[in-house]
Amino acid sequence: MKQKSQLAKVGLFGIGLAAYWQQFQGLKPRLESYQKMVNRRLGRFCEVVDAGLVDSAPKAVAAGECFARGSVELIVCYVGTYATSSQVLPIVQKARAPVLLLNLQPLSALDYAKTDTGEWLANCCACCVPEIACAFVRSRIEFQVVTGVLGLERGRFGEAPPNHPDSLRAWREIHEWVQAVSVVSQLKHSRIGFLGHTYPGMLDLYSDFTQHSAQLGTHIEVLEMCDLARRLPGKNAPEVKAKQQETKKIFAISQDSPADPLARAPAPKQMNWACRVAVAWISSPQILTCRA
Repeated sequence: MKQKSQLAKVGLFGIGLAAYWQQFQGLKPRLESYQKMVNRRLGRFCEVVDAGLVDSAPKAVAAGECFARGSVELIVCYVGTYATSSQVLPIVQKARAPVLLLNLQPLSALDYAKTDTGEWLANCCACCVPEIACAFVRSRIEFQVVTGVLGLERGRFGEAPPNHPDSLRAWREIHEWVQAVSVVSQLKHSRIGFLGHTYPGMLDLYSDFTQHSAQLGTHIEVLEMCDLARRLPGKNAPEVKAKQQETKKIFAISQDSPADPLARAPAPKQMNWACRVAVAWISSPQILTCRA
């Protein structure tokens, strides 16, 4: 069973062009500092596998292999400056995960009268995003783009702060994409118990276990009633009380309906029974075997 609060595993890499580093002193460490900030921000809500700054095609192959070994569930490409699409495509092809392109400019606006080529390169994230997007489309690779402002707490070059509206919006969008990946990750690592059957004749409710496994990646464990009954814990067992507390944290327990006399809040006896069944299901040997 997946731990660490079901955090999604995200592969992060930045891009730049190796030919720039000798021409523009300080550009590479500046971009690397930006990427470290992206790493820290992502680390607040996901598990990050950082492949560093990719500035050549061979490094792209190595980064892709790193992500493949790490089984990342989302690839985040921080577009630091211009880079060729050949430095990005091999990473995605090897890792085989959805892609999020971060088109986040450090400065909210350039002072063109004082902007030389080096400063422009530190802020030209958007210039190669169309090229990379085109390569993805032609390669039939799913991707999304988040555009906005990076947002730095202590900028040295006049970068926009974290509370800049375009930074807040961009990071909220990034968080939402990671949350979506987390949901998919939880489904892939879930084990769903199937007990009994639906009401006879309700054909639309029948489950196709093959499709569950094929499309969601979940494991379906079929348990017989007699197996479950043998493992039913006592009413006051500690694990039953723990399951009740967990249930109340996860679900909002409804009260009696003012309109429907049949829709009533679950009685303590009903809640206790449901939690006993849940504990019996978790302790079944099939599940223990599957987890091992």
